This record gives sequence, structure tokens and C-alpha cells, in this order.
Amino acid sequence: MRAAGRARPGARARRAEGALALLLAAGTLAGCVSPAWDDHDYGLKAAASAEAVASTVTIARHAVGGHDRLTTPYLKVLLTGAVTDVRSVDGQFAGVQPPSDAAERVGQQLLDLTGRAEDELAGLLVQVRRGGLRDPAGAVRELRTLGEDLQRFGEAHR
Repeated sequence: MRAAGRARPGARARRAEGALALLLAAGTLAGCVSPAWDDHDYGLKAAASAEAVASTVTIARHAVGGHDRLTTPYLKVLLTGAVTDVRSVDGQFAGVQPPSDAAERVGQQLLDLTGRAEDELAGLLVQVRRGGLRDPAGAVRELRTLGEDLQRFGEAHR
């Protein structure tokens, strides 16, 4: 026999599942938008994002520069990963609310740079899928410039 006033095990489990679902939903919603406490904090987040994309661009630059020593499937995987990484960084940074108009301008500068990187990497991926890089040396130069621009942005906002 069950003691009076005690919930059935099934009801308790359903309440626990409901509470867990609410906590997960709250955590998911909270993860969508990240606060930046002030312009400096926002700049640090922008700098970290720029440096992450700069690293991805540098890896892609080395791969494109050595494309003749890599298999086409490997280069496709590497460039696909690079595009995915840049999009991921953009998505994470886009979830940070700028605390001021000045911070919003910083964020737009970063997104312009990362957008250029994404476009270049995606374009190279299309070339590889269609039979090969048209101008590997030009691509290396463009990726070097992008990487340097991203690195400078990161250093300026640390």
C-alpha cells in the first residue's frame, strides 16, 4: 500500500521530465543571445571570432598552396570544413548583442570580413568540385590578405 499524499511514481517522473524540458528550453533560449557587458567585452568577443576565422583561413591557404600534393577529396573535405567553421563562428558571434552603436559598427566590420572569407572559401570549394582551382597562386594571395586583415582586426579589438 502506498502512503496517503504521496505521488505515484509515474506522476513524479512526468513532473521531473517536464522540469527538465523547461530547463533545457531555457538553456537553449539563453544560448541564442549572449550578452556583452560593455564595448570592451564586445570587442574581445569580436577579436576572438576574427582570430578563429583567421586561423581557418590560414589552414585553407596552406592547403590551397599545396593543392598539387593533396588529393581532390581531401581538399574538398578541408574546404567544406573551413566554410562550415566560418559560418559557425559567424552564427555564434551574431548571437552577441552589441551594447552600443559603436559596438554594432565593430560587429558589422567583423561580419564584413568574415563574409569575405566565407565567400572566398566557398568559391574555392566550388572550383575544386568542378575540376580544380583556376588560379591557386591568386587564391593563396587572397587568403593571405584575408587572414592578415582578420588578424589585424583581432589585434585592434583585444
